[in-house]
Formats: sequence, structure tokens, C-alpha cells
Amino acid sequence: MNKSTDLSTFLDTYGPSFARTAYLLTGDQDRARALAIDALVRVCRRWPAIRTSGPALLVLTELYRSFLATDVPPPATYPLAVLPPRPRAAVVARHHDALHPQQVAALTGVWLGALDRELHQAHTHLQATHPDLFPATPQAPAGEGDPDWAAPSEAWAEEGAPRSADGAGPRGALVALAAELPATHTDVTGVVLARVGRRRRVRAVTWTTVSVGTLGAFVALVVAGVNTMVANFEQALAVPTSTSSTPGAEDEEDVPDLLPAKLDDPIRYAYPGYCRSEATGASDPSDPRPCAQWRLITTSGNEWRLGGARAGYDRESGVVMPLAISQDGRRLAYRQLSGEFAVRDVPTGVVKVIDVADGQAAPHLTSSPNGRYFSVDFGLADGATLDFDTGVTHYEYGEEVRVLAVADDGTRVVAEKEDVRDVPGHASLTKIFLHGKTTLDGDYRVDPALLGLGGALSPDGRTLALITGDSELVTMDGRTGRIGGPRTDLAASDLVGYDLIGVERWVGPEEVLVRSWDDDYVILTKVNVKSGAATEVTGEWVESLDYDSPLGAVRP
Repeated sequence: MNKSTDLSTFLDTYGPSFARTAYLLTGDQDRARALAIDALVRVCRRWPAIRTSGPALLVLTELYRSFLATDVPPPATYPLAVLPPRPRAAVVARHHDALHPQQVAALTGVWLGALDRELHQAHTHLQATHPDLFPATPQAPAGEGDPDWAAPSEAWAEEGAPRSADGAGPRGALVALAAELPATHTDVTGVVLARVGRRRRVRAVTWTTVSVGTLGAFVALVVAGVNTMVANFEQALAVPTSTSSTPGAEDEEDVPDLLPAKLDDPIRYAYPGYCRSEATGASDPSDPRPCAQWRLITTSGNEWRLGGARAGYDRESGVVMPLAISQDGRRLAYRQLSGEFAVRDVPTGVVKVIDVADGQAAPHLTSSPNGRYFSVDFGLADGATLDFDTGVTHYEYGEEVRVLAVADDGTRVVAEKEDVRDVPGHASLTKIFLHGKTTLDGDYRVDPALLGLGGALSPDGRTLALITGDSELVTMDGRTGRIGGPRTDLAASDLVGYDLIGVERWVGPEEVLVRSWDDDYVILTKVNVKSGAATEVTGEWVESLDYDSPLGAVRP
């Protein structure tokens, strides 16, 4: 998006268009609003990861997928009811949403070579059944489709939002039909923000209720009761709540106590807090209210909040406030309210600062498995690594630097993107090199797409586990760049969600932990890099994870 990377602005700007698209697909006002909201919630829960990568098209993809997966006929009086669901979807995608034919084919499953014919047949049928709404247009030669029907005059903007229609032809007819949806059904911002922010807590309540109440023959009754409770809970969340500038405005929030100065209880995972009033006025991430601070869940199940740290999404800069946790759960790295990046030892309360200037781009934090080293980089500038034991900061210099991983001995696997002219088929490549106390190796180039989902360094500090653009798990020698061993097709595994997030860490000499996303749930899967065998990690704590919850002391 060029206009803004703010979620509420995105919803205000494009939400009504999604609702109108849903109305054209369903012909039912209430169902259209529900369909648009559900699609927005599923996609926008991943907002930090997708806000700069065409979120509007991702929402459309989810919206069309959900529509085609259901079999609910539209009202008989609705003009587009004369078309079956798939041709109706193709008509709406091509003309109301003005998508490219290849995008229409991908969204609807209509073969690209037959798309023009499908659209022409649909136009002919609509023209015969509803001549007032869809007037006749010049006929195309046989086999080529109707020129006006097959080629809309308007195209989607880069962000994915349709530009204004000229009022003529089938697009004008669809826009006029979509305008019948009242404003009460196109305003989706408040509901989506509330559900995005509170969905995790609803899942936690559901899990706890089922765990306590499931006893033998009462299972079905408990599940039915829980489903009703969740539906009522989310319906209540959809109603805008009043806001207040007084301190009492947060009385109803579930705000845990501050993290003690010393705590001998390792952190298992974290998630950003949410304020109920955020649907109409967000807390400032540079100085978050208690309800919006980072929440820390320990291995014993206790919950604390991290004071003195920035948290959430900065609406002004478009930057997500990061948090990293060591794999033993005993150290945290975060951005302080002052803008400095700090590492805190939880058992002792000692805090040390990474000696680096705060960058303007999105910061990225990573930790060595033993928690001695923490690195920060900004994607567009230099990187820095703190040795917590000595308090010394080491630096990586260059443009578009990313610290992929840090070994227990302090060796950093560093990637630096560079433009190239001498490599056929590539406008840019990424150079990999290693920095450390005794090593200075690497200096080879790889395809940037290979590093798109990050990487994890093996316990011996020699091998990177990566996910390719084709959703294959591969291993790469960090010193030579050679891809070795078998490739595991994660997309073909039943235990891996359809939306891969990345490799979390190695959990053994041959196993890595992969995080993925399946609608509203995070999936953690252990994958053997040699055999490809996959095992899903289960447990109550997994059910409570958010899309980008930092992990600490977990034992898959």
C-alpha cells in the first residue's frame, strides 16, 4: 500500500468496497457484511506481515475463496441469481473489481483460456433476463467474446482498490447494483478491529471451558454451550464500546501485573496486549497504556506485562514494535520507550542496551539459542549484536543488512542485498557472509527469495534451515551456500497450514520447528530435515498463540 500502512485507515478506505463485492456475490445484505468481515479478520490478523505486500488482493482472495466454498443460493429476486456461483464470481471479479484475467482465473478457478467465453455467455444471459439492468452492447466475433464485457475500462490500483467507474457498460451496471447495499452494512472497521484484537482471548476462553467441562457423555453439550458462548462474546465485541479519557476507562480491561524486577519463571511466549477502546482510538505504541503493553506468559502459566517497552503497531511510522525471547525464556530484547534497544535478564533484572541508533525502517530482533547474543537490524541500514556477558556491541555495516541467525559462540550469519547487472534473470541478489570472534567466511550470493521467510541456524552453527518460494524446506551450508540433503515439500504435508510463516528454530540435530497459519490458528510442526517426517506440536499454549507471537522456553 502506498496510501497508508495503518490498519484502521486501510479498513476505512477499502472495507466498503469489499462489502459491496460480497453483496454482488451473495445478493444478501446481511450475508455480504458477514462474508466481508470474516475475510478481513482472517487476513488482517496477519497485518504486521502483509501490510506492505498488497493486503487488498489478499482480502479479495479470501473473500472469493470463502464464497465459493459455501452453497447458499442468493434470493430469487436478485438479478445475478440467474448465474451459477463460479460464473457470477468471474463476472464480479472482472468487472466490479476490475481484476486482470489471470487474477480472475486464479480466484474463481475458471480456466484462463475459457474466461472470455464464460463472461460472454454470462453477459448474454443477463442481457436476456434483465435487459434494463444490463443493456445490450456490440456483439463480438464468434469465439472472441464481447469486447465491452471482456475488457473493463478501469483497472485496480496498486493497492488493490477499484477506481471509480465511468458509469457505462457492465461495470457501471454492477456498481449501480452494489450501491443498493446500505451504509450500515459497508461500515466494517470497528467490528474487524475488535475481532482482530480479541480473537486470541476468545480462543483461550474456549479452550479453558472445554478442558474443564468435558466429562464423558456431556462433551456434546459442553461444546454446544461453548460455541454459543463464543458467538455471543464475539457479537458483543462487534458492538462499539464507549471510550473515556479518564483513568477509569481501563477498569474493565484484563490487565496483568507488571513483570517483577526478578522472576525465576522462564517466559514461554508473548503477545501484544489490546485495549477494548482501540476500535475507536488506539493506544500510542511509543508509550502504550497498560492494557496495550506486551503480555508475557511463563512456563507455569502466569501472565505478566512488560513495562517500559514499546508495543504494538506504530501508526505514524508504520513500524511494528519487536520483541525477542531467548530459547530458554530467561532473556528479553525489546525497544524501550526512549527508543533504545535493551536486553533484560529476567531472573536477575539486569538490563543492558544494544549500542545502536534507532533506525527508521522496521526493526528485526534475533537471539542466539543460549541467549547470550541479541542482534537488531533495520533492513535498510547497519546491524548490531550485543554480547550480554561482556556488554560489548558488534556491528555489521552495509545497505539492506539482515542478521539471519546468531550461533551460541557469537557467529552471525548476515545477509546484505545488492543490485546486480551481471547475473542473467536477476535484478538483485543477496550476499551471505559470517562474522564472529574467529570466523570471517561466506561471501557468496543467493536468490533473495530463498530468505523471504527467514532462517534458523543448527546447534553446531553450520547449517541454515530455509523455506524456498515453492514452500520447500531445505538446508544450506552457512559457509559455502551449498544446498544439501533432501527437500521437504511443506505444502504437501497435512500437518502444515496453508500459509507458511517461517522456520522458528532447530529442536534437535535433525529437526526444525516450522510455524504456519490456518485461518484463525497458529500451527507448529516439527519437521525432520533428512526424512521429511512431520509431527504437529499440540497443547493449550499452542492454541493461544497469535500469528507473530515471539516464542521462548517451549519444549516441542
